[in-house]
Amino acid sequence: METVLFPYTALPLRIFEPHLREMVAYCLEHDAPFGAVLIRAGSEVGDRNAEPHEIGTLARIGRMRRQPDGLIHLLALGEERFQIVRLIRDEAPYLKAQVRLWRDFEPLDWGEQQRYADQVAQQFREFLMLALDLGGLRVEEVELPRSPTALSFVIAGTLQLEIPLRQYLLELQDTLERLRLLQQTLEYLTNALATEIQPFNPEHWREYVHRN
Repeated sequence: METVLFPYTALPLRIFEPHLREMVAYCLEHDAPFGAVLIRAGSEVGDRNAEPHEIGTLARIGRMRRQPDGLIHLLALGEERFQIVRLIRDEAPYLKAQVRLWRDFEPLDWGEQQRYADQVAQQFREFLMLALDLGGLRVEEVELPRSPTALSFVIAGTLQLEIPLRQYLLELQDTLERLRLLQQTLEYLTNALATEIQPFNPEHWREYVHRN
């Protein structure tokens, strides 16, 4: 893939290559997830010669729609992360791998982590409402996961972050550190949005108004 899928988030995909359509057919037949991994080198995730990053996300096929020309539109639902143990290049027309689950470490202080997550959640709500307000949309409430780990992934998946940072956040096994990096990012983005909001100044528009 050319992007990063986080757990607890969704990603729309367009599948048109024959070998990837075969992979989708296999997943549907066996009710199995597929691996969503950022490609380090190579053209695509289905390229058997591609070099993927070590950490990816198991993706379950959600909604799917087939076009008459064979194009498949599907929604990939991020589940758990995994680490590639061994690449398997010759068993199928698409890249396969032996993997193991990749999970966050337990925190030293569960209470501290939860309190910090609640602060970041409120900061994200304020940022999201500000961003939507700039676009002319208003929401009364933003529901977010209570779990600090799930919250960190939902925020990371929602923000428009550079691909290397997204991959770094995916690979982190420290929930608190992921939340801290997202908190710093939210501060920067909120300040950037705030500079775009200028109070109404009638003097600025006086020259454009012609009174009869």
